[in-house]
Amino acid sequence: MALGSGVKTRGSLHTDLTTAIERALSLETRVSGAHERILTQAFVRRHTRFDSVDRFCEASPSGDATIGSVQQLSVDERDAFVARTTDFETWGEMKERAAVENLMTLQNV
Repeated sequence: MALGSGVKTRGSLHTDLTTAIERALSLETRVSGAHERILTQAFVRRHTRFDSVDRFCEASPSGDATIGSVQQLSVDERDAFVARTTDFETWGEMKERAAVENLMTLQNV
């Protein structure tokens, strides 16, 4: 009996999980390239006081509209900004949640 296309076999589930783990582990590379890859507009609207990634970056102590400028802040300064303006306590926690939501979205496509 052939399985329908909507049924996950053990092999396909293993492949999907492996892919998800690899994507999570490559978080730093993806974040440093383009902020839209991890911090989507929808994520920023849902979890911060801001309506866009650019506004989030502009409001940071760096004053520049790039994720790179936010990443260059000291850990304490960056985490204080995140704790004050988002649903998260630290930058790391925020990036991790963004990556998880991004992976969940990719898995549901």
